[in-house]
Amino acid sequence: MYRDRIARLGPRVGQPAAVLLAACVALAALPEPAAAIQTLDASDHAELEAAVSAAGITRVALADDRIRRVIRSPGGYDIEHDAASGDLYLRPVEAPDPAPDGTSGGALPITLFLGTERGFTYRLTLVPDARPSAQVLIRNAAAVQPAAQGSAAVAHDARVAELVRLVRAAARHEALPGYVVEAPAPAPAKWPPAIETWRGTRFTAHVLTAGADTNAGALAESFGAGVAAVWVAAPHAATARNRIAVVVTEPRGAGAAR
Repeated sequence: MYRDRIARLGPRVGQPAAVLLAACVALAALPEPAAAIQTLDASDHAELEAAVSAAGITRVALADDRIRRVIRSPGGYDIEHDAASGDLYLRPVEAPDPAPDGTSGGALPITLFLGTERGFTYRLTLVPDARPSAQVLIRNAAAVQPAAQGSAAVAHDARVAELVRLVRAAARHEALPGYVVEAPAPAPAKWPPAIETWRGTRFTAHVLTAGADTNAGALAESFGAGVAAVWVAAPHAATARNRIAVVVTEPRGAGAAR
């Protein structure tokens, strides 16, 4: 084909046939474009289909999840499961001779049942194709939600734990890394008399003298917005003269946790 094209173009363009032949050989030597990754949107128990390389390696991966177990139908592929990433790698045991039309010849599809760490199950049918390699990515929107919920729960638990540590330290007057104890600043008359202030990068704890009728709800209302936690010593834990309360504020206001 190249020779016929050179013969037709040579006289018209005025270039030697050798130059055109070299250009054609260079173009023919360029690698074929890599096959695009096959992205499959799925839900639990979905039946999916994708291409698998009949001659090279195929990777099957999950977005925001990991493959935990695989059950497969008989077929001419070796399967390797990467336990760390959860990905699957398939390699044909023996590459079939390509058919005249360039397809994978007599290779038969294989079926995989995939079980994931997040509890989803997929049926994946892989149809052999003559491509040199292949990648399959399965996406399930529901797989993202547990991760996001888990992150929010961890952040909430960490916040509550920090508040508990701060209130305990302020009530017992025990040093707490990250906090500096200062003399109390002038406060509104509606606040109980202040003893000291514990100031950190996020929270500020106000140690107050509590009266016999002091309660957490009234204290929170008197401080207004930005109250993160309120603690008042039990009446039987101290005399009315030395009973204390701790009010923790968060200047940037991330909600109250009383």
